[in-house]
Amino acid sequence: MSNGEQGSGASGLLVLARALAYVVDADNRTTVEEKAKMLTVLGKHVARGDITNHQLRGLMDDAFNHASLVPVERFIDDIKEKVTPAQKASLIINLYDAMLVDGQVASGERTILDKFVAAFEMSRNTIRALREIIMLKNDTGLFTDARHPFNEPSFRLDLQLIGAFESEQPPELKYKPREEKK
Repeated sequence: MSNGEQGSGASGLLVLARALAYVVDADNRTTVEEKAKMLTVLGKHVARGDITNHQLRGLMDDAFNHASLVPVERFIDDIKEKVTPAQKASLIINLYDAMLVDGQVASGERTILDKFVAAFEMSRNTIRALREIIMLKNDTGLFTDARHPFNEPSFRLDLQLIGAFESEQPPELKYKPREEKK
């Protein structure tokens, strides 16, 4: 969310958790892989000290409760002007990843994702590139099927820069590596 509206990091995580809950629960059945994906995405914030385990459980509970009570269209309307372009892209990437993690795309998941994509007004080329990368990431059949089409010598992954910055240089990334415990 933009600096003026962001509030605490936990509120941004709440937006991400709720968005994920809509996709994970879209077909009214949550797989182990989908739940694990949510825990992976959100759980790293416990390790970083951003939130506690107790807060993570509350975040997950809130996300699923919210998704069951509030129509996705209303949720999207509430957040679409508050999240930054990078946060919109991150939401779409995480939604795609959660949707594809179990190897099945339910029609309800696709419908939810399409609503986010439409509301965020992302270009078809950007969405296609994101989808292709995440599909490739999650297609572990590449490692078990020598005849998989992507294992052909002619397969190429050709990416173009998706993000654009007004200045020539992207902003400095603020990443704090975890300190090793002694």
